[in-house]
Amino acid sequence: MAIAVFSDIHGNLEALEAILNDIRKNRKIKDVYYLGDAITFGPDSSKCLKLLHKAGVKCVVGNHEQRIIRYDKSVSAMTHAGIKHMEYIYHSLDNEDIRFIKSMATERFLDFKGYRLCFTHYAHDNKGIVLEDFDDFSESGLEKMFASSDCDVVFFGHMHTHKLIINPAARSYYCLGTSGGVKGDKTFYTYFDIRAGQDNNYNFDSYRVVVRFNRKKFVQKMTELDMPEKANFSTRYFGIDFDPPPVKKVEEEDND
Repeated sequence: MAIAVFSDIHGNLEALEAILNDIRKNRKIKDVYYLGDAITFGPDSSKCLKLLHKAGVKCVVGNHEQRIIRYDKSVSAMTHAGIKHMEYIYHSLDNEDIRFIKSMATERFLDFKGYRLCFTHYAHDNKGIVLEDFDDFSESGLEKMFASSDCDVVFFGHMHTHKLIINPAARSYYCLGTSGGVKGDKTFYTYFDIRAGQDNNYNFDSYRVVVRFNRKKFVQKMTELDMPEKANFSTRYFGIDFDPPPVKKVEEEDND
């Protein structure tokens, strides 16, 4: 038995479909965990939520989902998306989507082959609100942020970078990055298992599984969609440039 984990799809339905299709082919994977931020930036926030729900994926809430259901004027500071964009996303969701978001836990735990695993979007305060900052990825900083989590391994997203600290004798950290905010036609998820080694020691068997998705279809959707502030984040998160090229000035020679 193994598990699959991924995070931060951000409305990229084509990437999500490719990941779930690949996971279904692996008979060793028995559980799938998703670490939040299914919505915003991409064209299919509602469809991503519905597919995660339909597929029975075990989800935790991301800061973008939290801001949708706790909407206020500070939303842009937390999500790097402006007010108009977040309002657009909110109105693109239906009651089923909102109920699904409200059902998501801040953390999930799994006792797995002698280890306790924690799945969360990022560190949060005592009210369950995901922290707004992006602290440096150091063991001491992570130990401080996740001090209240009683577990041996923490899986989280939010930071959009892929970094690991593996320490089976203490606490390990898997920062999984963004599976939706990719700039090519490849996305990924993390395969995780624990195997017995020599002298009754246990080894983490984990690696990134890379899968191709229909980027052409995704880019076409982004191009055709009249979504507020699209040009502000499309290049940064998806490698799509909607800004017109600068007009070059041609200096005319004075022949007089």
